[in-house]
Amino acid sequence: MSKGDDGTTSLINGKRLFKDHPAIECLGTIDELNAFLGDAKAVMPDTQAGQREIIKNIQTELFVISGIIAGSKAQAPGTAEIDALINEITEKLPKLSGFVIPGTNPVSAKLHISRAICRRLERCLVKLRGTDIIPAADYNSLLVWFNRLSDLLFLLAQALQ
Repeated sequence: MSKGDDGTTSLINGKRLFKDHPAIECLGTIDELNAFLGDAKAVMPDTQAGQREIIKNIQTELFVISGIIAGSKAQAPGTAEIDALINEITEKLPKLSGFVIPGTNPVSAKLHISRAICRRLERCLVKLRGTDIIPAADYNSLLVWFNRLSDLLFLLAQALQ
């Protein structure tokens, strides 16, 4: 029998949690977000190398964040880079005048899916509020980081339409 056959899984720090624990839900949702971002990155044409690099950097940060939720002592990422990208992209885009309907092209659609997964991830993260899974300072940083990330993914999707 494998250790996970009983419905539990291990964190980096050795703590075993049931697979329906909010921390495991967060980790699974981060994995899903990372996979969808990889899918978007894979279909980006060569002319979008800068955006591909942005996605690669996000994916790298997602691995760090997964480690934090799983018990590593890594430091939560700050939002300075995301904030700068948000400002840069916002300046180039026209003002929105209505709702955005995803699906203009495959890359934009995949980024909108990633944005929706990121929003679900925020809701998963809120379920960890007040637990001993994530230190309070990291929890607050991660909540802000994912909120900003969803904004960035929306803007990237808009810019790549």
